Amino acid sequence: MQRFDFNYYFSPQIAKVSKYDQYIKEYLLKNSELSIEKIGTFKLGASGGDSRVIHPQFITFQFNKKAQTSEELVDFIVAETGKSKSLVSSDLTSLFDDGRQFANLGKPFMFADLGMVSINRQGEFEFVPGAGNVSVADNSHNIKTPGESAGSGQRGRNAVIFIAFLIIALVAGGIGWGIYKYIYQKRDNTTVETAAIADTANHLGKPADSLATSAQKPENVANTAAGDSAFFKFIFETTTNSYRAHKRYDSLKSWKEPVLLDSVVHDTSTAYHLFIRIRLLPKDTAYVRDSLQRYYARPNPIRIQPN
Repeated sequence: MQRFDFNYYFSPQIAKVSKYDQYIKEYLLKNSELSIEKIGTFKLGASGGDSRVIHPQFITFQFNKKAQTSEELVDFIVAETGKSKSLVSSDLTSLFDDGRQFANLGKPFMFADLGMVSINRQGEFEFVPGAGNVSVADNSHNIKTPGESAGSGQRGRNAVIFIAFLIIALVAGGIGWGIYKYIYQKRDNTTVETAAIADTANHLGKPADSLATSAQKPENVANTAAGDSAFFKFIFETTTNSYRAHKRYDSLKSWKEPVLLDSVVHDTSTAYHLFIRIRLLPKDTAYVRDSLQRYYARPNPIRIQPN
């Protein structure tokens, strides 16, 4: 007798398990004979022992392409499930049609966990029984009415929807936390530089918030004693275009920047300087220049001139 290969039996190429497998086993155990449409007839021989166990090696199969599904099987499933006879009959027809199609494609049809139905070179169906014994549990306590089956399906769908919603919420929460962390970490990193603007404004006699903009702020400059300090011009932009210079000046002033504008006449042109005038210790000029360089994001180095 050919031994059943379980590795092949559980291959994803084999037709999926049917919801009626339990009832088919129950019926075969009770009646010892079962006919399947256009496949053939299965007969269960006496095996002795436990009356709730089927020994597949005692199942014989006779191919018959004109066979019809046992009407008693339909009636048995109707009695067990409470479903309509037309629905059960339609489900079984679809199940066995799929099984034949799988077999014709060279993909064995799993028959109620008892073995597999395949097609040989002569185009006939043949049954290869499984190697292990199959326990047939009592199905009576699992009988469901059609309404109960629909309710179970709806609960399953609700569970899937809830899990999908939970995943979306977790992803959205993670993105939100990342944005929050980025913004507030950046804000913390610029706290010291914001304080520097206030200190610079104090040197110029401006309100502390007059330089508070969304741009990166210069870093803190240590307070200096008036007697040791001097005024310095930090020229951050030079242009010979009068329109450009005055438009840039007006724009910065509208943002309450402490910017100043002057001009230097050369032989053939006039240079316009946009600058900030700050009083501080000479040793702090490089530090302030670097802060202003970052603040105004100028491509060219800021020039420092005593004033």
